[in-house]
Amino acid sequence: MFRFLKRKLTTAVKKATRKVEEEPEEKKEEILDLAEKTPEKTPLEEKKEEIQKEEAKEALEEEIEEKGFLKKVTEKVTTKKISESQFEDIFQDLQIALLENNVALEVVDKVKEDLKLDLVNQAIPRSKIEAEIQTSLKKSIEEILTPPEFDLLEQIKKSDKPYVILIIGYNGAGKSLTCARLASYLKRQQFNPLLAAADTFRAAGASQLVEYGKLANVPVISNEETQDSCSVIFDTIKHAKAQNHDIVIADTSGRIQNNQDLMDELKKIARVNNPNTTILVLDSLTGSDVVHQMEEFDKAIAVDGMILTKADVDEKGGAFLSAVYTGKKPVLFICDGQLISSIRKYNPKEILEQLGL
Repeated sequence: MFRFLKRKLTTAVKKATRKVEEEPEEKKEEILDLAEKTPEKTPLEEKKEEIQKEEAKEALEEEIEEKGFLKKVTEKVTTKKISESQFEDIFQDLQIALLENNVALEVVDKVKEDLKLDLVNQAIPRSKIEAEIQTSLKKSIEEILTPPEFDLLEQIKKSDKPYVILIIGYNGAGKSLTCARLASYLKRQQFNPLLAAADTFRAAGASQLVEYGKLANVPVISNEETQDSCSVIFDTIKHAKAQNHDIVIADTSGRIQNNQDLMDELKKIARVNNPNTTILVLDSLTGSDVVHQMEEFDKAIAVDGMILTKADVDEKGGAFLSAVYTGKKPVLFICDGQLISSIRKYNPKEILEQLGL
C-alpha cells in the first residue's frame, strides 16, 4: 500500500537534505574574484565605510552582551538557514515525487507552503536538517489526511429508523461489494441492516448484491421486474419499517458524472427517498480524476462522506491524498483485501505509517 509514494518521498527528503548540507564552493570563489576586482575607494567612501564598521561593531557588542560570545559563535558553526531560493531548489525533487504519484496540484501547493513556513530562514541544527524536513512533511500530510469528522454510528443511534444510507459512485468503484461490507460491519455493531438492490442498470447488478448479502448474512430486497431503482429503494424502506430493520443500505447503478440523465436519476432517488446519509465510493486507483468525481457528484447531490476502496493495491497513494484533502468531506471507511470483512474505520495515523512518516 502506497509503496511507490513512500519510496519517492524518502528519496526526495534525502536529496533535499544533501542540497542544504552542501556548501556551494563556486559562490565563495565568486566573492574572492569580486574582492580582487573592487576598485580603490574615494576618501568619502572610506569615511562612510568607517562609520558603517563602527555601527556594526556597536551592534555586535550589544548582541554579545545579550547572548554571550561563546553561544553566538557556536550557533554560527552548528546551525544552518535555508534561504527562499534554496528552498525552491530543494522542493523540486519533492514536487516531482508527489506529482508522479497522482497527487493533485492543490495538495502539492499546500505541502509547499507548509514546508516553506517551517523551514525558510529558520536556524536549523546541521545534524537535524533531515529530521526537520521529515517532521515538517509529516505535519503537512497529517493535516491533509485529517478531514472533517463524522461519526456514522452515533448518527444512526440518534436518528429515526430506518436510517437510510445511499451509496453512489463511478462505474467499477466497487459499490455493491462496499454495500455488503458496510452491512456486515454494522451488523457486527449490533444493528439490523437491510440491503436494497437498486443497481437496475447493470446486467446481474441486483443478483450480484444478493450473493454478497448471503456472504454478509444480511437480507437483500430486489425486484428484477423493474428498472426503476427509485421504487426499489422505496419498497426496501417500507419493508424495513415492517420488519424492524434499523438501517437500509441502498446500492445504486454506477454512473459517469458527466452523464446528465443518470445524474438526474440520482437526484430523483434522493428527492423521493430522502436518505439520511449519502456516501460516495471512490476507487483509490482512479488517479487524479478522483478530484473531479468528488466535485461533480457533490454538486449534483450533496455528498456527506466517502469510502475509499482498493487501498491495498494502491501503490501510488496520490489519488487517496487528493480525495481526502480536496473533497473536504469525512472519510468514513477504507476497503482493502478480498473479504466481506475487509472494511475498517478510517484512521489518518495508519496512513502516515504506510507512508513511512
